[in-house]
Amino acid sequence: MKNLGIDRDTGDIYIGSRDHYPEHLQQAPVFPVKVFGELVGALSGPEIDSSTISEYVFQELSFDPLSQIRRGYVWRKMDSQPQYWGHPPRQDAGLITFQYQGFLGILEGRLPSQVMFTFGNPSNFTIGELVHFESDVISQELLTIKMRPQFGFLPRLKKGVLEGDELGRVETALNDVVLGYRSSPPASVIDRCRDALTVFLSIKLKTTGVDLGQLIKKFDAANDNRRSVVANLAHTVSRLHARSKPAETDYPPVSDRQAELAVGAVAEVLISLRWAEWAPG
Repeated sequence: MKNLGIDRDTGDIYIGSRDHYPEHLQQAPVFPVKVFGELVGALSGPEIDSSTISEYVFQELSFDPLSQIRRGYVWRKMDSQPQYWGHPPRQDAGLITFQYQGFLGILEGRLPSQVMFTFGNPSNFTIGELVHFESDVISQELLTIKMRPQFGFLPRLKKGVLEGDELGRVETALNDVVLGYRSSPPASVIDRCRDALTVFLSIKLKTTGVDLGQLIKKFDAANDNRRSVVANLAHTVSRLHARSKPAETDYPPVSDRQAELAVGAVAEVLISLRWAEWAPG
């Protein structure tokens, strides 16, 4: 079985071993990665040791920026480091060496309903979810991972529509949503979306100190009790927030799908209030 080796002096990456002459991977993206069976565990990012090499790395074969789909293999760092493969032109170089790791082995043979990955380092990482895996001709599992978007998932505020304290409150709420969506579990994302919608409706109705449920009723009353897109979306996020609490035992735990729905609701409420617009595509 071939290994993946990283030359710490040159940054070069190889596929090979002592017994196989290595192939030099030109511009091969290799990322520190950690695999989790539950999203709540993915919040710390990859664990990086004192040599700044994580226990697992992800060798990326392809990435589609439009669909945010990433494909590749996971490798696990071997116990003895560095290793000397003995091949020219750097036969004396010590390589940080990894062996192929099937992801079911990482999860101790279990296949939970949701498998999450974090890429990068603990202070700056991205989150992805496994959507598919298949074995290739040498029985390595090729993973297909859907990444969470990092930018562009909320519309931009229109200039002059909000000013002063109101603008500051909306920008703060949106910043919390963005930060949460990048690196927080679904329940936290939904909480931040509920908080943002509470800010929006409070400003729209020119009131303070009222929870989202009461704001929805006030918004309906202001529109002759005709349930609008704004009120419907706010109500949906309010119910998702309630479902994320332990008392809501009749429902499965909220997932990334519900978090995406809540973020989409925030975006559409901004559009429906005419406070924001999507950037030209």
